[in-house]
Amino acid sequence: MNNDKIQGRVALITGPARNIGKAIALELHKRGAKLILAGLEYNRLEKMAKSMSNTIAVEMDVGEETSIQQAFDAATDACGRVDIVVSNAGIMGSGALENTPSTFLQRMLDINLVGGYRVAQVATPYLAQTRGYFLAVASTAAVGRSPLQSAYCASKAGLYAMLDCYRQEVRYRGIKAGILCPNFVKGKGDDNRDTDPLMQLLWGNVNASDTDSISAEDVAIIAVDGINKRQREIVAPRKMSWLLKFPWLVQRLFEKQFNDEHIEKALIRSRELCEEGKFISTEIKK
Repeated sequence: MNNDKIQGRVALITGPARNIGKAIALELHKRGAKLILAGLEYNRLEKMAKSMSNTIAVEMDVGEETSIQQAFDAATDACGRVDIVVSNAGIMGSGALENTPSTFLQRMLDINLVGGYRVAQVATPYLAQTRGYFLAVASTAAVGRSPLQSAYCASKAGLYAMLDCYRQEVRYRGIKAGILCPNFVKGKGDDNRDTDPLMQLLWGNVNASDTDSISAEDVAIIAVDGINKRQREIVAPRKMSWLLKFPWLVQRLFEKQFNDEHIEKALIRSRELCEEGKFISTEIKK
């Protein structure tokens, strides 16, 4: 692969402390990029930055526009420009629509969709100066939607649609925009997490399976290859790229996959959790 488009470029990554974001940061650094690690877990990010050359860490919350602007200001102060933005920060969660409060949906949308909107909005004038590239991290859940994930799937499907609009708006300014859709991702060590208890009732523990998941490191290689080529759509693993070509078929296959008995068990468990005031979410509290 020709690394010329990565070597020496300045990349700002949101949510790079764990999993996909961390792996993409390490892969970009391996290929010669200068990095701005922007996220909530500043201590983890600072430790990463100290172990890598040409890398700085900044505390940033995608829920706050001022915080995002400060991160981009820090990037240009340190590096003079921004060539690549990876909008990765996001949360997962599950719960039955019937009994999970609308505030759960609102929070999921605010981080995954509106957060990506805020990052793109702030990033645009910086990327226009360098004719840069913007990558939003979505999920195969944007096109294949399962029960008990209405909030998460809505946020990722919305992000996918937003990027289709954004891509057209910034094309004349020389900016390219892409979407990354990983399937189930298996992390390492404290980056790894079990599938949440509701999804286990439907899927099994896919995030721990070698056959049904892809490592964060392999996602990162595919993602950075796509960044280098300034691709509009990136799917990991690559063999699942057909999902984006036939979304109507994917959804029909999904709807046939789940046993009604398993769905009912998951719905009952969701109701029990909600009655206890508990919600399934990977959100990191500040």
